Amino acid sequence: MQINRVPPHRGLAWLVQAARLGLRHPRTIFGAGLLLVATLYATGLLFLVPLKFDTGSGAADFSQLLMAAVPLFVVMVLLLPVLLGGLMHVVHEAASGRPVRARDLFAPIREGRMRSLILLGGVQILLAAASTLIVAALAGGDYWRDYGEMVKAAMNGSVPVAPQPAHPLLLSLVQLIFNYFSTALMLFCLPLLLFARATLVDAVRDSLKAAVRNIGANMLAGLLFLASVLAVTLAVSVVTAVLVVVSNALHPLVAALLTLGVTLAYGAALVSMLVASAYFAWRDIFGPSVRQEAGPHQIEL
Repeated sequence: MQINRVPPHRGLAWLVQAARLGLRHPRTIFGAGLLLVATLYATGLLFLVPLKFDTGSGAADFSQLLMAAVPLFVVMVLLLPVLLGGLMHVVHEAASGRPVRARDLFAPIREGRMRSLILLGGVQILLAAASTLIVAALAGGDYWRDYGEMVKAAMNGSVPVAPQPAHPLLLSLVQLIFNYFSTALMLFCLPLLLFARATLVDAVRDSLKAAVRNIGANMLAGLLFLASVLAVTLAVSVVTAVLVVVSNALHPLVAALLTLGVTLAYGAALVSMLVASAYFAWRDIFGPSVRQEAGPHQIEL
């Protein structure tokens, strides 16, 4: 498949295009993002809520939490590409001018594309295992043990002391590079699997090529997205604090529900923006055939 080299400033264009698409179809795009976040929350509750019934104090100990966290991590990593692929489908249909609804988030499941997306989740599990080994090699043999002790201390109400890696600067650089390629792999593979009908091997190969060939535009988009996340996080934190103070005067349950609502909306907005930006990046990078497939209703900067 053709892989274009785009100028770095296109990273800004992808974010602008994503924002404009969200403003044109707020109920569909944001609704699908909200459904995605709610599905992940519900999945997490299925694993974590039963722990409270296994202890007299109402809180799970570290061993119980670890036993629940491992299968939860596997399920989440396998489920996430399916849901992100569904959101990518919603974005694709909206950008192409075709009718689409928020519940079409689950269209890849109905259309039999779930297997390839789950396999992509399996690739992410392998990458997570490789990342763990890299951290162990660069941070020192006792790092993960000390990290576990920090988590146990935090759960017991003590002040946690973060472990110090042996080579912090090198570790940070390696993690930055690793996270860049693993994120690009996920976001580019999704449209390649769904819309270009590529095999998983071809999608992984082309995604890595696109990440190398367009590192400038990808990094600019990533930095701008992170800056937006920081700004939105600060604003949401202020709004949440005000809502908690006001709603606590009514009832603590009201405060909890409002906080949950703000958190879900915050997560939905971020994931919708991320996936839509990745979609326009894919359409820009992977040749004119992709842009023609997207239809005449393109949104240009």
